[in-house]
Amino acid sequence: MRVFLTFFGLFISSYAYSNASSDAENEGEAIGIVYGHIKEMDVFKFMCNRKAPEAGAIVTEAIDAWMSRNNAVVTNLMTGLDRISTKEREQLFDLGKKVSNNSIILFNKQSQPEKEELCLALAMKLSSDLYKKEYPIAYKIMGKGT
Repeated sequence: MRVFLTFFGLFISSYAYSNASSDAENEGEAIGIVYGHIKEMDVFKFMCNRKAPEAGAIVTEAIDAWMSRNNAVVTNLMTGLDRISTKEREQLFDLGKKVSNNSIILFNKQSQPEKEELCLALAMKLSSDLYKKEYPIAYKIMGKGT
């Protein structure tokens, strides 16, 4: 259950920058954290390309570079998702859809300059590997191949 609470907590305030109060303590939590980050990237890639195309191109490039640098993390996430129960995986995916929908609604409420700023902030976050710095244990767990 903490997997889902961790994931939900990450994105309940997706427009406010803050460090998480806790990092992953096990593989399940690491899966939730990394899955949440990848969902966030997917949503912003879509929205930025659609609503702020110039910034969207920068976001797409940053995501592609991040995925390449973190190939082991992404691969281990996929195998980790296969190891969790079907019920937990479905709950995680359902929660991901809800959070994504809410993120889209919040993004659309922003002014055009704010949308562009959010997109560029994500690109900077990806380029600086801030996710790994915010959640070092989760990324260490997922980078090892559990």
